Amino acid sequence: GCEYATSPWSTCNARCGKGMQTRRVSCAGKQCYGTAPPTQQVCEHDDPECRDCRAVVFGGPSFDGWSLDFPPGEYTVADMEAKGAKCDDISSMKVYGIYCRTTVYEFGDFNAKHNGWSATFGPGMYDREGLVKGGAKDNDISSLKVVKNQAFGANFTSGGFNSSNPMGNGANPFGNSTNGTINPFNPFRSSAATFALASLALPIAVSMLM
Repeated sequence: GCEYATSPWSTCNARCGKGMQTRRVSCAGKQCYGTAPPTQQVCEHDDPECRDCRAVVFGGPSFDGWSLDFPPGEYTVADMEAKGAKCDDISSMKVYGIYCRTTVYEFGDFNAKHNGWSATFGPGMYDREGLVKGGAKDNDISSLKVVKNQAFGANFTSGGFNSSNPMGNGANPFGNSTNGTINPFNPFRSSAATFALASLALPIAVSMLM
């Protein structure tokens, strides 16, 4: 009888942890005997970016000047200055790690006592323009939080250059609240925008029914 022919296994569909990979199985003749080889199997991918999580901030606008690494944690202005950062002198940032998110704040206490702006950035490289597009203000970052959580997923973008999307800058599919914080539950930028769209859609729907 004829033997089964198999193609090479596909790339594992999981960038982090367990996933699946597939292959084609075919019979070269009219009939192949025995059990056909499996067409899929469990795989595991351990990308270094799955384990990493840190933010590197720079005093210069293009990843130059002084720089400091911040592992997961919460850093007030006092904590940042104790590590050697200069207050209100951050102009670019890199975030490493698929499951890593960094939130920067206008005031040194995470805006606890003041109504300041804040902005959250996923993995990527953010020069001065990228930080501003993501909702931050140049030379105005006074505290930050670096968080690693697998619940974040691997498809977050927050404005500036994204390492997984080198085609362009600035798109933010989640929308921002009025103070610049990423809001994944609001695909519009404000409730007013939602209301405006609903107001336009209602007369159209009514006219179609008449």
